[in-house]
Amino acid sequence: MLVKKLGVGDFFGEIALLNEVPRQATVKAVGKSKLLVLTRDAFERLCGNLFQILRRDISKYTDLVIPDQVAPDHHEEEAEAEENLVDEPPPAARAYLNASGRRRSNVFVEAVKLEANWKPPRFVKTPDETMRLDQYIGDTALLKHLDFALRNSVILAFEKKLFSNGEVIIKQGDIGDYYYILDSGSAEVFLTKDNVENKVASYKEGGAFGELALLHGDTRRATVIATASCVAWALDRDTFRKIMMQSGTNTMSERVTFLNKVSILDELTAFEKFKIAEALEVREVEDDENIVQEGEAGHEFFIVNAGACHCYKTLT
Repeated sequence: MLVKKLGVGDFFGEIALLNEVPRQATVKAVGKSKLLVLTRDAFERLCGNLFQILRRDISKYTDLVIPDQVAPDHHEEEAEAEENLVDEPPPAARAYLNASGRRRSNVFVEAVKLEANWKPPRFVKTPDETMRLDQYIGDTALLKHLDFALRNSVILAFEKKLFSNGEVIIKQGDIGDYYYILDSGSAEVFLTKDNVENKVASYKEGGAFGELALLHGDTRRATVIATASCVAWALDRDTFRKIMMQSGTNTMSERVTFLNKVSILDELTAFEKFKIAEALEVREVEDDENIVQEGEAGHEFFIVNAGACHCYKTLT
């Protein structure tokens, strides 16, 4: 039986991830469609806000979830029922939620002017440094899709910066200027809310951070502090965005812009949306293809990026 029609911006698959139960319906593509896919691992480690938003939203699916997992219609029982829907967010998500709260923030991209004679800066590197930086870039969602020429331009444009143990690399609230990739050393990430500082992440060799400075005119959302002597590669925002303009494409920016139009994510901050965009995988499906199958274990969360899907449930 057809129970729900899904279009661009709609999502599905969260029930199995939130409740750790089998898929409650079968979802099929209607025509050739494109999906943004978030794995269970990424879903659990990203941010508490997404977890909590989907958890509240799940009560709407009275025709898809098993009875003892549906919040009652009575308003006086909603809060208690919601607490029984799922367990608390996993530790990483809970730490982020406690530190960041639920802030609303629009994604805003500043205009960039590309001068006719502009050329990116070039910083000399040894062959070993170039090789390592190329490997790091290949592991980042932000830069790995660049073609060969642009990738070389980006590698040359990274500037080496040194930070001592305990030095602040990025400070929460400051204007973003650089995107960093650690070449050696380690660093920790802290979010401060209501004068309480919480550690929410850490980086080691190859770790990349400061992405929002490259895409948006936004202040730093967290503080990053070196926990050992660090060598880092820094790419300034203006250079990166002009290189992106030369390529005529900006996959990550386009993906964040799309997420900004997904109503269920309105409560998320720009930082949270970017981390989700970074973790999403793109999957194309054919007409009438089964995306999820009722009764099977669920390991992925889906957002319809193009096309449409229908949800079917077996009646007993």
